[in-house]
Amino acid sequence: MITRSQKIRLGIFISSALLIFIAAIFVISISRFFKEKDVYHIAYQNISVSGLDVGSSVKYLGIKVGAIKDIRVDPEDINRIIVTVGINKGTPIKKDVKADISTIGITGIKLIELRGGTNEAPFLELGGFIKAGSSLTEDITGKAELIAEKIELLLNNLLEFTSDPNRGKIIDLVDHSTNTFANFNSILNENKKNIRRSITNLNSIMDELALAGRSTRTAMQKIESFVKSDTVTATLKNIAEISDKLNKSNIYNLDEQVNIAIDRTNKILNQLDLLVKNNRVQFNETINNLNETIQYLNNAARQIDEDPSVLLGGTTPKNPPDDKLER
Repeated sequence: MITRSQKIRLGIFISSALLIFIAAIFVISISRFFKEKDVYHIAYQNISVSGLDVGSSVKYLGIKVGAIKDIRVDPEDINRIIVTVGINKGTPIKKDVKADISTIGITGIKLIELRGGTNEAPFLELGGFIKAGSSLTEDITGKAELIAEKIELLLNNLLEFTSDPNRGKIIDLVDHSTNTFANFNSILNENKKNIRRSITNLNSIMDELALAGRSTRTAMQKIESFVKSDTVTATLKNIAEISDKLNKSNIYNLDEQVNIAIDRTNKILNQLDLLVKNNRVQFNETINNLNETIQYLNNAARQIDEDPSVLLGGTTPKNPPDDKLER
């Protein structure tokens, strides 16, 4: 049987355990709800925030960094919704960050997703406004409206296309198309042999072109092997060496020296021509004297030939002077 003292001790134990449990929950709640946060605002203009509530999560690229603290309508602009968020202290929020309204998986729970931001952008001051991004609901609604407009336009065009005036045109077009295909089929049947012959000729031409291509490829390979041969390489090397030697031989100075030699030769020829002009008379007299001397020599040679004794006794003039006649 349980005594009264045991009941008292059991009650004290249960009460102490309950107080400790409540204190632990209270401490955890205080650390969670009274933790210092960085407060920012987001202004959504003409964008529905349906699904967002106080306490909804705020994530930065999928990481939870805070929660929504307040949602209210801007009293100065009733089309503007101001959402106040508390971000964990020290979270880097840049001025070019955008706040999109998105959902979690397939549950449809709404949250605010912070995206974007560059390292070069400055930090947003505390209490500032984060740029409002897009809303998934608005995007889906806008796309749905656009799709509905396109479907409506397509149906209107289809109704107009199938109206009574156009229906007759469509039937006529089908009939003409049937006749055209029938005529085309008959033409193909009539010219089947010619078409086959043309295809055969085309195949032979393609074979010849392929053969010519192979021949060209072979010729190009031979030309390439010739260009890459040692002979061509050595020839090009020799040409390069000759060009280098010509450059080093100062060919411009040689050309200048040749021009100088030609000028001097022209001067010498001019001097000779002037000398000939100045001594032309003396030269003519010398020529005349040479002619007379040659004539005398010719006469002497003729006399010697007629009478060789002339060499021993000399010659007697045909008309000697009177004082030298023999007595």
